[in-house]
Amino acid sequence: MRAEPQTKAPSDAAARRAAPAVVCYSVDRLQAYDHTFYEGVRHDLTKVSETIVPPRDARTFTVPAGHLFRIVSIEGPQVGDLNLWNAHDLSERFLFR
Repeated sequence: MRAEPQTKAPSDAAARRAAPAVVCYSVDRLQAYDHTFYEGVRHDLTKVSETIVPPRDARTFTVPAGHLFRIVSIEGPQVGDLNLWNAHDLSERFLFR
């Protein structure tokens, strides 16, 4: 059963949905998609945990080396921030420039 939205849509929701996407990183610097790799790891996936992040809230989770994680929007389109750090060296973090 799908949960009811937490808040009403803003009055300009239709205009926001109709606006073109804004790419905020340089797509020409992205690595090529490795189809063979991802098909290989999807073959025997096992879900090991789940973290639900309520609207306007935050959560943390650890992803061991060699593991993958997936983000799924369960209540329709949403905007979220994602920050990634090395748990053993906080100066090492995910940046896109």
